[in-house]
Amino acid sequence: MFPDGRGWTVRNVKTGEPALVKGVRQTQLSLDDTDDLVDLLNNLEMLEPGSSVTWADGSR
Repeated sequence: MFPDGRGWTVRNVKTGEPALVKGVRQTQLSLDDTDDLVDLLNNLEMLEPGSSVTWADGSR
């Protein structure tokens, strides 16, 4: 998670790009929402590697 000027951004650690959830860039979030989303995506990755990755069209 990184500050983005208007809030916080969740980044994909493999690409450095903002994380996508159902095709929506996760930018300009509140600190609490960002922290919760990072925890959720990290937990999904631990349970099923690749499960937290979605593409612009919403696919995995």
